[in-house]
This record gives sequence, structure tokens and C-alpha cells, in this order.
Amino acid sequence: MGKRGFIAMISFILLLILGIMGVGYWSVSRLSTDMIVKEAHRIKARNLAQAGVEKVMVNIMNQYRLGSFDMEYPGSNKFVRERLDKEYEMDFGDGRYKVELVEPYVLPGSNSGIRNQQYYKNKVSIGVYDVWRIVVVGEIPQSRTLARVETLVKVIRNTVQY
Repeated sequence: MGKRGFIAMISFILLLILGIMGVGYWSVSRLSTDMIVKEAHRIKARNLAQAGVEKVMVNIMNQYRLGSFDMEYPGSNKFVRERLDKEYEMDFGDGRYKVELVEPYVLPGSNSGIRNQQYYKNKVSIGVYDVWRIVVVGEIPQSRTLARVETLVKVIRNTVQY
């Protein structure tokens, strides 16, 4: 084989080793990038779900100001449900949120929701409160990422003003 053949063989082996290292580096950096993108989509889906919760809270506060205290969704009132379906299922550029549920919170082992409970401040009754359970799902369709947010909202209705 000679000196030229030996140098060619060593060069080929070095190129092969460098190629394998290059492919390994590319693969690792691609996986890291994919993980970063997935995490960004998780954060975005969570923020969309939180936006849905905020929309429900705004709706609850507006309805309470108008004297309506029945916020259940999906509800039986057809007119209200059609209007809320549009507000509670919003599409944005690269994601969406959908409100799955708004209902009075029911304590485990109990049959009735927490509604019209007396609210005390310094042992003086100053109103009543309701606790609502809200469930919203944020979604990024591009990566099929879902984030589900469940929260409780306590709404205090003051009957006594100081």
C-alpha cells in the first residue's frame, strides 16, 4: 500500500470520525431546539388558557353588576349559551382557548355548590359570596399542545357599605 495509501486511509478515517461527531452535534442541537419550541408552545397554551379564565371572570363581574347570578356554562338558556359560545371559544393567530366549564364549586362529599354564603368581616355580616369553578383549555394546534387550567373564583356581593 505505500505512503500515499496510508495517508489517504488516515484522512478517510479522520473525515469519518469528524462526520460522525458533526451528525451527533446536529442531532443533539436539533433535539434541544425541538424541546425549546415545545416548551414555548406549553407556555403559550397556558397563557391562552389563562386568557380564557380572565374572560370568564370579566363576564362574571359584568353579570353580577347587572344583577344576574347564574353563570353556569354550558347552561340551559339558549340565547345566553349562543352568545357565550362565541366568547368562550376564541381563536388567535396560532392558538385558541375554549372554556369547558363554569359551575358553582361543590365541596367534596357535598351535594350543593357554594352559593349565597354569608360573608363576615370582623364578625359582622357584610354580604354574601359565591365560589365558581372555572375550567379552560388552551391549545396550540401546530404542535398539538394542550394546557388545562382549573381555578376557583370567589365573588363577594356586599350588602353593607362602610
